[in-house]
Amino acid sequence: MVPRLVVSSFRGMSGKTIVSLALMYGLQRRGLRVAPFKIGPDYIDPTYHAAATGRPSRNLDVVLMGERGVAERFLKYSAGADIAVIEGVLGLYDSVDGVSELGSTAQVAKLLKAPVVLVLNGERVNRTLRAVVRGLKSFDPAVQIPAVIITNVTERQAAKLAKSLPEEGVEVLGAIPKNSKIAEAFSYRHLGLTPVPERGDKTAVIDVIEKYVLPHIDVDRVVEVAKSAGDLPWADAPQSDPAEGGGCRIGIFFDRAFTFYYPEVFEVFEAAKSLGTVQFIDSLSHSSLHDVDVVFIGGGFPEVFAADLSRNKPLFASLRRYVERGGRLYAECGGLMYLTSSIVIDGEEYEMAGLIDAVTVMLKKPVGKGYVWGKVAGRTPIAPPGAEIKGHEFHYSKLVLREKVDAAIKLDRGVGIGGGLDGIVKGNMHAQYTHIHPHTYNVLAALCRHAAV
Repeated sequence: MVPRLVVSSFRGMSGKTIVSLALMYGLQRRGLRVAPFKIGPDYIDPTYHAAATGRPSRNLDVVLMGERGVAERFLKYSAGADIAVIEGVLGLYDSVDGVSELGSTAQVAKLLKAPVVLVLNGERVNRTLRAVVRGLKSFDPAVQIPAVIITNVTERQAAKLAKSLPEEGVEVLGAIPKNSKIAEAFSYRHLGLTPVPERGDKTAVIDVIEKYVLPHIDVDRVVEVAKSAGDLPWADAPQSDPAEGGGCRIGIFFDRAFTFYYPEVFEVFEAAKSLGTVQFIDSLSHSSLHDVDVVFIGGGFPEVFAADLSRNKPLFASLRRYVERGGRLYAECGGLMYLTSSIVIDGEEYEMAGLIDAVTVMLKKPVGKGYVWGKVAGRTPIAPPGAEIKGHEFHYSKLVLREKVDAAIKLDRGVGIGGGLDGIVKGNMHAQYTHIHPHTYNVLAALCRHAAV
């Protein structure tokens, strides 16, 4: 069974991604094949994992996939690897409801029998971290916590912590100094880190990891911790699903503005290439669509590129003609925002595609954040009535609708477009705030089947 470990902390924004990248890159640099994973729904951190390892990072999400789904995905995507590094979500025990363990990093660590390496921010604290470690270890003794890595410390503080923390039965695998270069490279904005595809160059980030983080971690000891993972009760990875969507001509918006796609979406496209065609559409530079049956616009940051997007009016017109002719179009979150009449940011208004008569207003705080689920209650090209839709949302925008719209999904949880609804449908166009993972529901296959009817 592949050696594996989980990187976690007692809270979010404590340096998990920085440490995960350092471990992934350091192990890969030693010639090991590293299988990267991310717990929970996340598009951004996995782009950094891929930059460090050269392999797609896979999401492990018990809420969306169930324990069986997580186990199967881990087996499938760690097959052939020498070691697996799994980055956690939020704090170690944080969960979807804050009461049970559902969706927590701890739940996945136990499921995969993986030891946890705790990342502890050591700024302005010393002996108190002993209490933190003791509490995390005793809260659920079934979670293995054999080691810690300290971040954001001075040399003097690191020495104190290196003496005191082993008293709690953990090994200190590293102490990363406070460094402005690290802070700059991994600065946050409203949805987290800047995705690597938007940066355009992964070299700067990897250079920071190599120069300022990796030298302070004992990677050899990390390997030994990963080897302590328990045996799993499952033996074989599931077989790949057969490709769907034969003969379907697919267009996907993929550029600096639209980067939020799970790797499985691209793999479905690749599988369809032998039977159909795939084209990538650049919303910032392409002027038209060409011979497509299905258009997929994922999430991203249209608000960051609003001025550039607004100047590409020929693509707006081509998209409107496509939908008016009955073309199948699916959009999530940033894609939904792109289809509205305009985006308003700090009082400035930028024209968008105008397929939905609404103004997208950017706010300072999240409007929708977390898991979403509901059922299809109206006609839509993506799913039959009664189909269960599960996903997540994370947006700082709301829609001010100026027309009556048909909403296909009645939500049991989540914000969506508001009023307990999501999924605006016009003809064969479906646009929603909810992000759907292909493991949960294969929207692309459904659209291609619909296009073939």
